[in-house]
Amino acid sequence: MMKKYQQIYRDIKRKIENGQLKKGERLPSIRTLSQAYRCSKDTVQHALWDLTYHNLIYPVAKSGYYVLEGRVQKEKSLDLSLSGYHNIAYEDFRRCINESLIGRENYLFNTYPKQQGLVELLESLQHHLENNDVYSKIDNIIVTSGVQQALYILTQLVFPNNKNYFLLEQPTYHRMNELIRRQNLPFLTIERDFKGLNWDKLEDLFKSRQIKCFYTISRYSNPLGLSYSKHEKERLVKLAAQYDVYIIEDDYLGDFVHTGDLPLHYYDTADKVIYLKSFSASLFPALRLGGLVLPQPLLQRFLDYKKLIDYDTNLVMQKSLSLYLDNGMFAKNLRFLKNVFQKQMQQAEENLKAFSGHSDYRIAPQSVVLKPTADIINQQQLKESKDCYFLGGHYLENSDSNYLKLAINERLSDNLKKLFSSI
Repeated sequence: MMKKYQQIYRDIKRKIENGQLKKGERLPSIRTLSQAYRCSKDTVQHALWDLTYHNLIYPVAKSGYYVLEGRVQKEKSLDLSLSGYHNIAYEDFRRCINESLIGRENYLFNTYPKQQGLVELLESLQHHLENNDVYSKIDNIIVTSGVQQALYILTQLVFPNNKNYFLLEQPTYHRMNELIRRQNLPFLTIERDFKGLNWDKLEDLFKSRQIKCFYTISRYSNPLGLSYSKHEKERLVKLAAQYDVYIIEDDYLGDFVHTGDLPLHYYDTADKVIYLKSFSASLFPALRLGGLVLPQPLLQRFLDYKKLIDYDTNLVMQKSLSLYLDNGMFAKNLRFLKNVFQKQMQQAEENLKAFSGHSDYRIAPQSVVLKPTADIINQQQLKESKDCYFLGGHYLENSDSNYLKLAINERLSDNLKKLFSSI
């Protein structure tokens, strides 16, 4: 005989699947359901927990339970495209923004005393980071107005090692290059190409120069799409500890790496890694929120400087992101986006294999990077295409090395044909 909670589960599940209950619709209260089914509130709660576990509904604190996945959404999920993903992500996050405005006027619309960030978001971030192998005390996590703000503040600080040179891998994130260049900060560079780093040179720089920190993108680097091996990560954190160098680990595409590809922070036992977390790639660029995990000696220095430029990082957006992480929407939508990127990358691999004469490339989410031949470099269509460009702007100094980056989109196959047509 079916138990009462199973009957409640079955009835609600059926209503979700046939469209009677639509995505985002609020379920009746636990009290209302207990009266309708003539059972205890605990029985209803058991059914709701099962529905939550199976990703059919999600809870919102002090509000109730909402439908997460209805018939309309399942039909949309067949649209494995970025536009399909963005429609779902925007709609879900908008719902979180609306929910954040209910009953929270006393603290979301006033000065918030904790410069570190909204407590609810700090707790959500700590849990999210742990699920991604970044283990930290909540006191070491800080919310910023995007990773760009975090990078700017870091360039202003005196580090505990009292050194002054920034070391940047090249090519790298163009805005980090700009931060260094426009402020005339002392810097050194080291090339990281398809063959990896020159580790002897890196150690020599750590040993002989006053390197305060090394900026690196450990997984799916920008722009080349490179990732360190496990051995390389262990070697890098060991060198940082040995020569008292801090590492700024920018992990902007960390959400999309393969299982077992752990961040540098995971291997750090000397408290030398500064971990940066962005949600721009996995949610949307307009979400100007980032998180970082700081070594203890840098915490107060960072917070003191942050007070000068940003007393309160947007509290409504912080609460909305906390809800988005806690209610399972981020995990659900990230699975969808990973599926989109995986299919795109597989298709890009098939397109590239069609040109058997060229195998020197890397594939990352949304882009392919080639080591071009002279024939490719001289092609006029490169100057006319919006889908591909050379990476000269990703270098702080002039470099003989250059690469060609192509967007992974519906025009990739045609663009590759144009590039290789004269070879």
